[in-house]
Amino acid sequence: MAWVEKTGKNSWRVRYPKKTGGTGSMSGFRTKKAADAYANDLETDQRRGIWIDPTDSRITVADWTAQWFPTLDVDPRTIDNYRSYLTNHILPHWGTSSLGEITALDVTAWIKQLRHHLAASTVNCVVCVFAMLMDDAVDQHLIPANPVRRRPRRGRRCNRPHPPTERVWTTPEKVLRAAEQAGMLGGPDAKLLVITTAWTGCRWGEMAGLQPHNVDLIRRVIVIDDKIGALHESAHTLWLGPPKTPSSARTIPLPPFLVELLREHLARHTGQFVFTSPLGYPLRRSDFHRRVFRPAVDGNRDHPNASIHTEPVQPGLTFHGLRHSHKTWMITDGIPEIAQAKRLGHHLSNRLVETYSHVAPEIETRLLRGLEQRWHNATHTRRPTDNRPRRSSAAGAHHTRPARRSTPRTNSTHSRPLLTTTKNPAVTSIREACVLPNSSTMMQPSDHRPHQVAIIARIRKALRPGKTWIERL
Repeated sequence: MAWVEKTGKNSWRVRYPKKTGGTGSMSGFRTKKAADAYANDLETDQRRGIWIDPTDSRITVADWTAQWFPTLDVDPRTIDNYRSYLTNHILPHWGTSSLGEITALDVTAWIKQLRHHLAASTVNCVVCVFAMLMDDAVDQHLIPANPVRRRPRRGRRCNRPHPPTERVWTTPEKVLRAAEQAGMLGGPDAKLLVITTAWTGCRWGEMAGLQPHNVDLIRRVIVIDDKIGALHESAHTLWLGPPKTPSSARTIPLPPFLVELLREHLARHTGQFVFTSPLGYPLRRSDFHRRVFRPAVDGNRDHPNASIHTEPVQPGLTFHGLRHSHKTWMITDGIPEIAQAKRLGHHLSNRLVETYSHVAPEIETRLLRGLEQRWHNATHTRRPTDNRPRRSSAAGAHHTRPARRSTPRTNSTHSRPLLTTTKNPAVTSIREACVLPNSSTMMQPSDHRPHQVAIIARIRKALRPGKTWIERL
């Protein structure tokens, strides 16, 4: 129960019991009538459970963040993103402000400032984190309302048309071209990684964390484990953990050509993961994206320091775009939505469909037949072009390739293919289809991972004017 005390000639204050024990006070009333009115309102709000202690709302945003942040239970990568938004955008502006003094008008002005130097998506993420921070302050009865709550748009942004963002996808032919260039930049693992991702629709973490025992060549499937099915990266640390969602744990049937490619790859592969860096280390998303995938799809002809020049294949395509491409291919082939969702690891919104539906063997057979046909069409319809990657000269210009010899070099060791032949027609057709134009030799990676750097050096040396080569899938 609140009560009123006189503190001076024209000064009154209200005393009240605190939830945590002891008493609090609110002073500054010039008349007893005003103090009594405040005390009555305080008691009413306390009975309704909506009263906010004024002393609690004086806590600063920085102090509240220090209490709030350790309570979050989200993915480690999400934690890193939240920490970045708080450190770089929220606390520098609001850290010394008390929770109770922040108004919606102040927040609107701050958001307007953010839009001057940040992308719209980043602004939305920053505001979302700040809103969560203040929402939890409301739940803890530190402030009566959240000043960051979303409101209907007004002003110039009210009726602005927002065309849907078109996801960049690509064709099987362009996937092969990008894979070849990725192989030149990052080795044979990078080449097969791009192909496998496009023909399975897996996510980056699922591919980077794929282990040999999860590639079942007898059943012809890839298994995404529910506990360690993805490689996660946070604060420069890599670890194996669950995939993105529970429905992401799945078994993915493979088309025949991909089974043979993986069989050959695993036969010469030693290591914890199926796809690794040239030195045998686990793949890191940022490194692979910057050094291999972006030059492979965007080209790097204008990069003066590039040791290998690549041509544009599908500018703007992301690694996740390979997953979108896989879904687009399935849609084009008329694969039912249920089969698409189960292959991609999507959650089915309709619970009845999720419970009672399954992918019939006929649908799975049609799906794999379509993927196999796309592979053969892509490998057999490609024609030699001049847009293949070339070694850059010291001046940054390409040399003209000299005329080829009319007779084979019988006394040269380069005339012998380093890749043994096989009687398997599927493997033979795959190799023939992937031979680069005017290629006369094959290079095979060393069986010992640490020596692959030397192999890459040999590949780059072979790219000088007058030399041709092919890198084995």
